[in-house]
Amino acid sequence: MLYFRWFIFLGLTILSLFGIKPTIDYYSNHFGKNITYENENKFNEIQNLKDKSLTLGLDLQGGVHMVLELDLVDLLINLINEEYKNDFRELKTYESILKKIHNESTSITFIDNVFTNYDNETLVNFYSDFIPNSIDGSQESEYLKNILKEKLTTKLQSSTEIIRNRIDAMGVTEPIIQTKGNNQIVIEIAGIQDTSRAESLIKNTGKLEFKLVKDNYKTWNKKLNQLFGFSEIEQHLLVFDGNNMVEFRNVPTNILVPYTFVHNDFVYNVNKIFNDNKNSTQLIDSEFLWGKTNQEFEGFTQLFFLNKYVELSGSEIKNPRAQQFPIEDMNSGQWYISLEFENPRDFEEITDDNKGKFLAIVLDNEVKMAPRINQKIAGGKAQITGNFTKNEAKDIEAILIAGELPSKISVASKLQVDASLGSDSINNGYKSIIIALVSIFIFMIFYYKGFGLLANFAMTLNLLFIIAFLSNPWINATLSLPGIAGMILTVGMAIDANVIIFERIREEMSKHKNVMEIIEHSYNRAFKTILDSNLTTLISAGSLYLFGSGPIKGFAVTLSMGIICSMFTAIFVTKTIILTYLKFRKVQKIKI
Repeated sequence: MLYFRWFIFLGLTILSLFGIKPTIDYYSNHFGKNITYENENKFNEIQNLKDKSLTLGLDLQGGVHMVLELDLVDLLINLINEEYKNDFRELKTYESILKKIHNESTSITFIDNVFTNYDNETLVNFYSDFIPNSIDGSQESEYLKNILKEKLTTKLQSSTEIIRNRIDAMGVTEPIIQTKGNNQIVIEIAGIQDTSRAESLIKNTGKLEFKLVKDNYKTWNKKLNQLFGFSEIEQHLLVFDGNNMVEFRNVPTNILVPYTFVHNDFVYNVNKIFNDNKNSTQLIDSEFLWGKTNQEFEGFTQLFFLNKYVELSGSEIKNPRAQQFPIEDMNSGQWYISLEFENPRDFEEITDDNKGKFLAIVLDNEVKMAPRINQKIAGGKAQITGNFTKNEAKDIEAILIAGELPSKISVASKLQVDASLGSDSINNGYKSIIIALVSIFIFMIFYYKGFGLLANFAMTLNLLFIIAFLSNPWINATLSLPGIAGMILTVGMAIDANVIIFERIREEMSKHKNVMEIIEHSYNRAFKTILDSNLTTLISAGSLYLFGSGPIKGFAVTLSMGIICSMFTAIFVTKTIILTYLKFRKVQKIKI
């Protein structure tokens, strides 16, 4: 029986030592070092080591915490039947009413208020694709209201999966992504350094559209002069004539104008005019969109005038890939996005019908490029170029592969934790544990002598088991600052169990003379007390885990594991060592 106890004790100890080895290796040699490995095998080796190590939470290694909100107005617009999506005037009116209702509603009451304040028959027409023919006409409105609420729930869930796929493409380890309420998504990404890239990747809708460019000077001029306040910004619109930037109003009227330039300092002023509500009626079936800043000339941004009608959308593409032009190409070294169309015939017809025109490729309302269609393009393949960096190209690839979000997303709140702050938290937590251990070590040795040494050994073993458990990749646990607090708490609880046992031994010494009887009676009677006290704490920890979130769950996991390990080390391990000692040495009297 004693050999079996040693087999369990040593087996778990050896497994735990092997379990924490990757954690010790990674955090001793690689944590916090921003190193890029030219050797891909070496980089993969470090990444594999990190995956096997203990995962630190946002508060310990830095990162970003964001709360995102789905745009409910945009969601309802996107759910409208396809036959209404090109009725731009009707959509504009509907959107403005939805915005007004949204401003006076919460996310919970929004859909109810839409049906209260908008003509229900029109709503039924807008979303008739969701209503089965079997539904009675008098019940269509109520049925549709419930369907739209269900759609909101499902679209929120699908958004979390799309965002998760985008973040995974960055190689981020174990991001926390969960829904909150009926239109919010909470994201925690620990250990990430380029937070601006992460934010851009997450909140971009991923809406890819192909639209025709209005390139006639007279068309531009007519529309611009219809806009309220255009005289204030007229001088900021420039055209490059091959040598210099010329004001738009001074260029010949017979030239093609696929786009104009605006100095970056005046982009805000120009955009303010386009977004003025007084100009909304002038931009029903057309729109002004910006290109990428500094795309062609440093200090300038391109401005495009487009048809609102979408020739092709992102839902009609497949196999988007970020690639680099080969050495022999004139664009050698530059990155681009290659893609294919599900129905090559559609792209072929568009290019055949619009020879000589410019086709804008728009991603999230930014024109990435607008090449001229010189001939019919067969084969259904296209490229998106635009002086992309490798990360930009990879991010666009990730966005297109993950798919388009069901609506626009805004950042409701953002908290960025600096890595140095996380490092300070780790150091302070480490010092707290060391101080607690040393203080308890001294007290236990002073008060219980040899038994105190045994209790200290059990307490150290308890910490080893906890860290090994948290480091197990199958458990997928994350250690946060509250988790460290839980570990410190379990240190005290582990000693508490030993104190109960040792005090029981002192009591039994006055009742029994046989040393083995004293040990057996002491452990058996102390077990009930220890079990009762730890069981109540486990129930509390279970409640924290079930109803808490984030760091609270981390605290509950660490505390629960600490309680279980402390019972094992205090009752099983210490008794095994004492029984072994008594077996090989004749002890007449216990000194404690």
